[in-house]
Amino acid sequence: MAYISLYRKYRPKKFSDVVGQDVVVKILRNSIIENKIGHAYIFAGPRGIGKTSIAKIFSKAVNCLNSIDGDLCGKCESCINDINNEIDIVEIDAASNNGVEEIREIRNNIKLMPTKLKYKVYIIDEVHMLSIGAFNALLKTLEEPQEFIVIILISSNENNILATVKSRCTKMYFHKLTDVSLKTFINEKFKKCSSY
Repeated sequence: MAYISLYRKYRPKKFSDVVGQDVVVKILRNSIIENKIGHAYIFAGPRGIGKTSIAKIFSKAVNCLNSIDGDLCGKCESCINDINNEIDIVEIDAASNNGVEEIREIRNNIKLMPTKLKYKVYIIDEVHMLSIGAFNALLKTLEEPQEFIVIILISSNENNILATVKSRCTKMYFHKLTDVSLKTFINEKFKKCSSY
């Protein structure tokens, strides 16, 4: 049996599994219900509070064929497929891919229609690590968005993102989990262990 780290084992798979980010989840679910998907988002907040997990859920939820109240149905092809093998959902780590060339490659690929899904989603993690040149290249993409593209910029240091980039995105602020949220989550997940 392969070892699975705790954060991967308990990583939320759909919006209803997310703990402590109720406002963000409600906004994202409502945008799916009302079919008002933005072309670019910034997920900002401290490390380790679910920004990337929610970005992955959102990228699948916007492509879900039978969405239930803005959440994944868990049955359609988009929901069942592993996100790491999905050609229309691209995750990039800006800490190691922070140059102009990487962003230009995205700009070239963004013009292409999604292969299988409704939306082609780009998740750019640690976006604050991009160089100024890369930010300027990204800005051109944000200024002329394609209707089938969703870009999610994830940052734990929003102050390092260019103001011109921020102004073209819908900003979502993530907060640290409260003690009550954590206790509730632990009690629900480990009910069986509480009797020991």
